[in-house]
Amino acid sequence: MSHAFAAFPGTRAHLAELVRGLSVDHAALQRPLRRCDLAACGGTCCHDGVYLSPEEAGVLRELPSEDLGELAALGWERPERWVVYGKWRDVASGPKTATRPAPMRRIVADFPRHFPETRCVFLLGDARCALQVLAGRRGWHPWHLKPLTCTLHPLSIVSGPDRRPRLTLHDEGSDPQRFDDYDGFVPRTHCGRTVEGGDPAWRVLREELEAIGEIGGRDLVGEIEAWSPP
Repeated sequence: MSHAFAAFPGTRAHLAELVRGLSVDHAALQRPLRRCDLAACGGTCCHDGVYLSPEEAGVLRELPSEDLGELAALGWERPERWVVYGKWRDVASGPKTATRPAPMRRIVADFPRHFPETRCVFLLGDARCALQVLAGRRGWHPWHLKPLTCTLHPLSIVSGPDRRPRLTLHDEGSDPQRFDDYDGFVPRTHCGRTVEGGDPAWRVLREELEAIGEIGGRDLVGEIEAWSPP
């Protein structure tokens, strides 16, 4: 089995550097979450696609014909372009995965009203990521071909108050995508919303934390387990 992000060696190397030097927002990772159920959420977090690093965009744009053929065999509806240029307010711009219209309010009972009714073109009909399913069929790591931002969600790596990279989980008060006319992103998705009676986020997201910790040579889960509030 390949390593996570093996298709993106530059992205993986950059992540390793970030993880080696990052601080951890321990308090934020105590917020109670619950793993989302794709049958209920319909891939809500993937509604607008994902912004890509130049390397990720290049790799996905040039997927070999055998990969495209196998994706089609999975039921993937190949669009004319699956990597496009996007811009969202002053928050993000650059290459991203394309989207297609989808009746999200019919599919998802509590689909946020401020989200557009679209889906990433790499979502299959059952809301699984076609890139992750392809990796499983090939015997690769599930995140071999999956963009980093997709895999981290709902976690984020941001610039901390000391300018060090900081691993955090945005809530309603810290979400950088919250505006007067837009009620945020991370805490409005099924996997990022606060769930009364849920488990601490670091437990729910253990798989993600272990994977990125391994890449950076750190036991992030062990560090978080050992933390106690000041």
